[in-house]
Amino acid sequence: MKLRARLPVLTVALLFILANWSHAVEAPMQEVAGQDQTNSVSLNIVEFETSYVFGSDLHRSGSFGDQSAIQNSFSYTRRVLLHDHLYWHLGIAYDRYDFGTTGAPVPDHLQSVALALGIDYMHNDDVGAFIQIRPGFYTEDNFNDASFDVPITIARIWVLRKDHLYLFTGVNAAFLRGRFPVIPLAGLIWEPNDKWRVLALLPEPRVLYKPNGQWEFWVGGELAGGSFRTDHKNGITPPQLSGAQVDYSEYRLGGGFVYSPSKHVSVDLGGGYAIQRQFDFHRAGVKYKTDGAPYLRIEFSAKF
Repeated sequence: MKLRARLPVLTVALLFILANWSHAVEAPMQEVAGQDQTNSVSLNIVEFETSYVFGSDLHRSGSFGDQSAIQNSFSYTRRVLLHDHLYWHLGIAYDRYDFGTTGAPVPDHLQSVALALGIDYMHNDDVGAFIQIRPGFYTEDNFNDASFDVPITIARIWVLRKDHLYLFTGVNAAFLRGRFPVIPLAGLIWEPNDKWRVLALLPEPRVLYKPNGQWEFWVGGELAGGSFRTDHKNGITPPQLSGAQVDYSEYRLGGGFVYSPSKHVSVDLGGGYAIQRQFDFHRAGVKYKTDGAPYLRIEFSAKF
């Protein structure tokens, strides 16, 4: 049986693991959350992000012309209380990248639609540990078994110094990811005082300064993208790119601000420079890269 045929079975198995993991994690996580739990956990989370990367040269052993990129993403999550600090995490996510036309045999768009299923261990409105799977389709246009994947992330935050310093550890795995199917995760969260925060972790490492309750300014980076299956195309050159796996990535540096008119709503506006974008057809042994270009982004978030 091929791996893609096993994925639905694996999804069911992971759901079973989620149901049992909630009992295993509760006792060890008391050191993170403590004994006090308030009613401040956000049960509904809505997020929308859009970004635009200006055109730059796309190349592989020669130029294929300038290419720009537009990203749009939307997600909705509902938390359901299981017991004490434990919550089911149920939602849906949609991501799409649209690319300018060039002479290269790369897709003009990539998209994914997936369920977001997991368990969150909450301390007030902060996540102390979580396990999440995202079964769905990661594709160009063909929603079939070849584009079905079940990315999984397991992570925990460890208290190094209460209210000030935390260690983030975890692991992420995706069957469609070609170069690194399994990636270890690690980072630090440092809050020296009420105004400064340092988030030294992917995909958005940031240094933030908050002068008051409504405004927060940041500088940092962002790793955007994902792993997808392209459509089958007759006559594409090289032919191994027909129905191929591709890792698309953007490496960004920038700054911006977050405006929060209330504790439930925030708008994150930023921009900077996308150092590089690339289409890595790792299993086919082909890679296309762009030069750097400016970018702009805006993100809306609501929690209630």
